[in-house]
Amino acid sequence: MSDASCDKELAALAALQQRLGEALCIGDPVQRCRDLLPELAIDGDGAKVAALLIAKLRFQRLIAASDDAMQWFERDPAAFAAAFRGYHQAVPVAALDPWAEAAAWAEWRG
Repeated sequence: MSDASCDKELAALAALQQRLGEALCIGDPVQRCRDLLPELAIDGDGAKVAALLIAKLRFQRLIAASDDAMQWFERDPAAFAAAFRGYHQAVPVAALDPWAEAAAWAEWRG
């Protein structure tokens, strides 16, 4: 396989992962996956579990590094959950560590 062919396949995989990541974070993950990736057979339960895991990991990263988020969550869990849901749907998943997630949260909050 040539370097150009590998590069093309890697680019296609990255694009697929980006589309799948977006589908799992916004609205109904099963329907979004099916709408955005009609060429794939989407397992509904698997998509729901994947979406929950992504949200859980983002929440854990945020709480681990943001005193502001932790205090808000402890003070008013319902209001924090609503804000976190908005953040999760508005800000693409990009953070690989708690500090990057906290920075993205702070930027989103303004």
